[in-house]
Amino acid sequence: MKNVVRFISTKKIFIIAGIILVTVLYILISHKDSPATSASNASKKYYKCITIEEGDTLWDIANEYKTEEYASTQAYIDEVLAMNNLNTDVIVDGTNLLIPYYKVNDYE
Repeated sequence: MKNVVRFISTKKIFIIAGIILVTVLYILISHKDSPATSASNASKKYYKCITIEEGDTLWDIANEYKTEEYASTQAYIDEVLAMNNLNTDVIVDGTNLLIPYYKVNDYE
């Protein structure tokens, strides 16, 4: 009788352990997909050096490179000014500006 009780107890332990294992694996797999999906769709910030041409304004540059990561065109211009140590929005033909831009990561 003790062997039968021991066999049933061992069987119950294996069943419970199996259920726990399957549950843990399910949780790990389902959570693994979420960050990978959002990371692959996330955009990354890059920097580019451009040469100012005749007629260029910071507003034109901002309208070309600004994306939805910026609250406004002025926020983008403020960042460009800060990055280039500029105190005014007047830019001179032939000078170089470092500008930020965002791009979606397509390699993941």
